[in-house]
Amino acid sequence: MIEFLIRKLERYAPLTEEERQSLKLLPSKIRNFERGQTIAQQGAKPDESAILLEGCAFRYKLLRGGARQIVSLQIPGDFVDLHSFVLRPLDHAVAAASPARVGRVPHEAIRQLLAKHPRLSEALMWDIAVDGAASREWLANQGRRSAYEQLAHLFCELYFRMDWAGLVQDKGFELPLTQIELGDACGLSSVHVNRSLQALRKDELITFENHRLTIPNIEALAMRAEFDPAYLHLLG
Repeated sequence: MIEFLIRKLERYAPLTEEERQSLKLLPSKIRNFERGQTIAQQGAKPDESAILLEGCAFRYKLLRGGARQIVSLQIPGDFVDLHSFVLRPLDHAVAAASPARVGRVPHEAIRQLLAKHPRLSEALMWDIAVDGAASREWLANQGRRSAYEQLAHLFCELYFRMDWAGLVQDKGFELPLTQIELGDACGLSSVHVNRSLQALRKDELITFENHRLTIPNIEALAMRAEFDPAYLHLLG
């Protein structure tokens, strides 16, 4: 399933066959996680980084009082903790939002890969930069949009990312997040999440049942959310 990562990096620039094969041959320890299990611990100093191969995950910050803020969502093809390659200790944790399959790649193997293929350094820098662009969009989303618009914006982002990865079918995709987790991602109470979901359903912009989100008209939802996918750099 490393093909998800390869496809993502090729949004930056086409890879040579040798670069693709080197990525496919990266040594990795495969591990399966149950929903809610910790993939990376806040404060840890890992010597490897994890690629999400299957499932969904999220990064989050734990505050002193036990409150949690989800700061990003990861889908297949994402390095969930590439930051640990250069930043230690980790200033956030990563948890599985669904049953997940993860490949752990030693940092030394990443160093050897980048030494052999310097152009991949630019591709990974691009990946981290896009991650930063998404973080800035999340910050603006939480600071300046209503609860209704925040959820609509989040759903649009996920739709475009999932669609690029080929994971959208019949205008929908699996979204295993609970209302509490949606609230943690948007900085909203469960009451505000519930009301906003009801309003989005009433406006016939979404259906959300059995952990499957369907968006019948993504253009209409994007308009209501004032969503511009440019920050995702889906076309490179």
